[in-house]
Parts: sequence; structure tokens; C-alpha cells
Amino acid sequence: MMVLTPPAWVRNLALAMLAALVFPTVSFAQQLGLPAECTPGKDCFVQNFVDMDAGSGVSDPFCGTASYDGHDGLDLRVRSMADAERGVAVIAAADGTVEGLRDGVPDRLVATEADQAAVADMECGNGVLLDHGNGMQTQYCHMRQSSVTVKKGDRVRRGDKLGEIGASGFATFPHVHLTVRRQGKPVDPMTGRSLADGCLKDGTQAATLFEPDIAKESSKGGPTLLGLGLAGQPVDYDALVVSGAPPAANAASANLVGWGWFINLRKGDRIYISVVGPDGDIFAENMSPPLDRSKASYSTFAGKRGKPRPGNYELTIEVLENMQPVLQQKQDFTVE
Repeated sequence: MMVLTPPAWVRNLALAMLAALVFPTVSFAQQLGLPAECTPGKDCFVQNFVDMDAGSGVSDPFCGTASYDGHDGLDLRVRSMADAERGVAVIAAADGTVEGLRDGVPDRLVATEADQAAVADMECGNGVLLDHGNGMQTQYCHMRQSSVTVKKGDRVRRGDKLGEIGASGFATFPHVHLTVRRQGKPVDPMTGRSLADGCLKDGTQAATLFEPDIAKESSKGGPTLLGLGLAGQPVDYDALVVSGAPPAANAASANLVGWGWFINLRKGDRIYISVVGPDGDIFAENMSPPLDRSKASYSTFAGKRGKPRPGNYELTIEVLENMQPVLQQKQDFTVE
């Protein structure tokens, strides 16, 4: 059984330019579909893009910060382990042949150095490698243990199930990691560019490998709201990524807390939360200081101690850049 570890690749612009000259027409016979049965922005979210910075810095394909150093694929996440346990299919992004696979690696979120050491040399976890001909391959990582449904040599069609989203290998949240390779070297599926080509500030110049609708919905890369609500106690990310949204507050709750759960916040962003009570007055609000660094995942809240008054509440969540909202959502909740 083959080990799904990415091959070594050389981040050298001259070699990348030479490869482009030698293989100018190598591409997929069809545009890529999403690698999971989900709807971007609704029940799955792009957490990380390919890192297009050839040095020690980080740049996503659109010159943002939604990546990390050396990341060679796209991470499509579900909110929590509870969502993954319900079963979210990982599917073939294009027609191909199963060239390699692995299953049997346990699902667990990597949180410590010991956790990371436990998955050394199998960072991909449970995964499948597809060959699409013409020098193109796709690799799918971090699938749920015992969920892989194919075997080596199988022919699959785009949309066929390969397994399920999980958290096997080096995973800090449940997701499927999709790597696209051309002649053995990773390429960015959002822009169609070799990693050594760098990012594109003008996204209109991208030659995406995805279907246009998928690329449009998945390429935002900025602050994203995973969830919000009113809870009866403070919330934190560690609990959210395991269990998902906390129970809703009710009139017997010890507290009333308005909460927001975010990914891909940027250095300098500020988070504003307000809760307006049944009387129309502000019940609680909070404005965070500017973030000291970019945050891949983040949660915050505003609230008060004491049993809440029954009635209708309005929760407002905003992400501010230079005090201007770049993300805003309002939602009404009833405390019964």
C-alpha cells in the first residue's frame, strides 16, 4: 500500500518557466468539481488555500493570508467533528484511476507536539491518489477512518464517492485537503498557476481549474463567519471545533452570550458584537482591539451574567477593517 506523502518539489522560477515551455498544453480534460458533497459558504468552507510564496513568507493565490507556509493544496472544511461524524462524502474532482490509497489512520485533532509526532510520515492521513492522464493527478487527504470506498486500479467518474471528510493525519480541524499536481509538481487549482509563479492581486487573470461557479464561490479568502448565536455560557474555539454550536440560551440559562465563530481573520481586523434585548436597548456589546496577527480560526462573545429575560433578541456581528465593515450579519433569536 503506497504512502501518500507529497513528492519533493523545487521552488525555482527558472525551472518552473522551463516546465511551462515543455508542457504548455498539459491540463485536465474537464474542469474540476468540488472535492466534497457540500455547498461552499453554507455547510463547508475554504479554510486554507495554496501558499504561493516561494520563501518563508505566506501568500494565498490572491495575495492574501488564507494559507500557511509550504501548504500545497486547498483545505475544504466542515465546521466541527460533530459535522464530520454525520458523514460528508469526499468525491472525485475529475474522472480518473485510483493510483494509491490509505485507510485505517485514526481521526483526532492535532493540538500538541505529541499529537504531531504521532502522525509523522503519514500527515495526509487516510487518502486517495487519482491519476487523470496527461500528467495530471489529484490527492485527497484527512479522510475519516474506514471511510475509503475505492481500491487501487478502480476507474472513477467525477462525483464518485472516495470516502468521507475526517481529521486523520495532521489535521487541526475536519476537512479534505486537495492537492493538484501537474507532471509531479503542485499547482494551484484556483488560478491554474505553478506555486513558483506567485500570487495574483488581480483575480480576473486566473485560469482556474475549477468550474467557474465553484471558483467564484470558493475564492473569497477573506474573513468568514462559520456560525453565530445566543448561548447560555461563554464559548471557545476548542469546544466549537469538536461539538459545533453550543446549546441555545433559554430563560433558565445562567448567562446570555452572543457569540461569533470566524476563520481567516487578518491582522488589524476588529470584531464587533452587540445584543439588543426585547426592550430595544443594547443588552451587551463588545469591540475587540485590532488583532495582533492573522487568525486562521477565532471565536469571541459578548454577554452578561444572570438569567435572561424571555423575548426576542437581535444579534449583530461585524468584522471591521480600518473601522469599515468587511463582514456583517444580523440575526434574530427568541429566548423562551
